[in-house]
Amino acid sequence: MQQASGEGNADGLDPLDPGVPGKGEGAARRAVPSGGGTAKKGLAKKAAMNEVEAEGPVAGWRALLAAPYGMRLAALSVGIGLHAFNEVAIAPVLPLALEGLNGVVLLPYVYAVFFTLVIAGGLSASPLRRRFGAMRGLMLAGVLYCVGILAQVLAPNAGLLILGRALQGLADGWIVALCYSLISDLFPKHLVPKVFAVEAMVWAVAAVLGPFAGGLTVEFFGWRAALAVSLPCLVLFFLVLPQALRQEAGEASAAPATTQAKASRTGRRSFRLLPPKFFSVSSTVGRGSWLLFLMTAAQSVSTVFLAYSLHHIIGLAPVRVGLVLITLSLTWSVVAIPVGSVEKEAWREKILRVGPLLQLAGVACVGTGLYQTVLPLVLAGQMLNGAAFAMVFASTSQAVIEDAAPEHRMRTASLLPSLETSGYVMGGSVMAGLSSGFAIPQRLAGSGPHPDVLLLWGGAGCLSLLAFLAARGVRLKPTRAVMDG
Repeated sequence: MQQASGEGNADGLDPLDPGVPGKGEGAARRAVPSGGGTAKKGLAKKAAMNEVEAEGPVAGWRALLAAPYGMRLAALSVGIGLHAFNEVAIAPVLPLALEGLNGVVLLPYVYAVFFTLVIAGGLSASPLRRRFGAMRGLMLAGVLYCVGILAQVLAPNAGLLILGRALQGLADGWIVALCYSLISDLFPKHLVPKVFAVEAMVWAVAAVLGPFAGGLTVEFFGWRAALAVSLPCLVLFFLVLPQALRQEAGEASAAPATTQAKASRTGRRSFRLLPPKFFSVSSTVGRGSWLLFLMTAAQSVSTVFLAYSLHHIIGLAPVRVGLVLITLSLTWSVVAIPVGSVEKEAWREKILRVGPLLQLAGVACVGTGLYQTVLPLVLAGQMLNGAAFAMVFASTSQAVIEDAAPEHRMRTASLLPSLETSGYVMGGSVMAGLSSGFAIPQRLAGSGPHPDVLLLWGGAGCLSLLAFLAARGVRLKPTRAVMDG
């Protein structure tokens, strides 16, 4: 998402309060004279490039960690890390929790409801920010997150557990959307790529520690304690956020109410749920959105049923289940480094188009490994799936953002996380229907051969093939063309 983030706050609002003109460096970046024509634009672009070149990479990292950016980076990283940790740490826990509440048939519904509310949170984060300001919105989301945890831990039945997971999903959507929306407002343009690099590392660390922490907690303290495994991250979130964003919030509160009302009216007039060309078949925006949606929908089969199948079919303990799950994220992080270093657009397009085929091979390995109870084959499939996502997601996101019209790029970029999550919602909903109609969880827990895994992961393979067809229409624009646009 780095390409979109450099455009700053399209509404010209203060980073932390609704309707307030931006201050400090954010305002300086937006204070471009309306006149002057091409010559002034060229001088401004050249000056910005000279500023970035003058500051070496080491100095850039030093500036990012220095005041005031260091604390801001910490606050956003804790928020994004809370979302990432919660999403992966719960995977080894939910099947055991639902078994304990005699509601294992509802396992797919838990995922479908959670991801649906994450999307709802992402879509409603912008109005929430305009109404309450970013900091107060984040604090409200943290409180709702805590209520969701309590509802799950104290749940006497599966229905209340799903309710708590829904509240947590809404809070998650608000937190991650607000944190990402603040990056381009709280940091100068030349530091934004480094901020995104840090957040990628936060995701990688959460992907490693989350399933392991969840599995370890459920093994030693039970599933109720494991459902609250992200509570320390939430405490850190409440401690760091006010310290990092207090000064900016204080400045924001001094703005005239008339300015806030004017910006709020402008935001309501310009609000649009989906940018143009989403899910079309004749543009890179459309085919790229289909590609991201279909790949996550294919992965939703493993998201819902892999931990449960590893526990019941292969007989792995929760900690070992967590270790198997993290192989995908680890591979994704490792492969993303060389893939991200490829500069030629033609090569990146070729890599992108191979990705869905690699996912097809991965889901075939996972399904076959579960059916034959061959754990190394499952691990190989997980690694292939991780490599596939590394080959596709960054380049496709960039292509979709660059192909969008300039006035729609910010909204396109902000909706990409919700777009990707919608694949999990669709997949989880289909899994819920299959689970109810064919009692798949009970059959997976039974003895003997399990042909159901071939049905489940075979369906995922079909979605990967459709993703391959969508990938053929995704085009990356040359760098110069993007700069001129």
